[in-house]
Amino acid sequence: MSESRTQVPLLMLMGVVILLMVAIVGLFIHMNQLRGEVLTALEPLRAMRGPQGLDIGTQAPAFTLTATAGQKVSLNDFAGQWVLLVFSSTQCPACTEMWPHLQTFSEREEGIQTVMISHGTADENRQLVEEQGFDFPVLAWDDAVVREYQIPGTPFFYVIDQEGMIANAGFANTPEQLEALVAAAGK
Repeated sequence: MSESRTQVPLLMLMGVVILLMVAIVGLFIHMNQLRGEVLTALEPLRAMRGPQGLDIGTQAPAFTLTATAGQKVSLNDFAGQWVLLVFSSTQCPACTEMWPHLQTFSEREEGIQTVMISHGTADENRQLVEEQGFDFPVLAWDDAVVREYQIPGTPFFYVIDQEGMIANAGFANTPEQLEALVAAAGK
């Protein structure tokens, strides 16, 4: 008799566990359905999310901007050269992490001229150059140039070939991503 008394609570406990497992499976299925509905509802917003950069193979728009030392620098100054055009911000944590790697890349890759357009005050940009020891031009941010290049955020990179055409573009947050971006451009 005592054995049947212990079996009843055990059977009840097993029943509760089975019911809980069924409820969890049902909840999982329902959450996946909701996820699909949310992603479907967000699809029109993805189409409207804004610029993603210029298309590969288009002519890089010309610009002339002021460098931290006060001189005017033009994209045309680098005609016939490969250019790594970097859009950066002094307030961007990902940019801050990328800067030391960018200096190393610039020193190592002699066949590519690095040029940065930095979103920051003149003082912030000068301090950036001094702290990082950049040996490439750091130019003042210009909203018109940023719109023309369709910059979706920072750090955003363009690889421009010797003919002034966009060879590749994209975000890079690590040295490996930067190397891959340049390699995919054919440089």
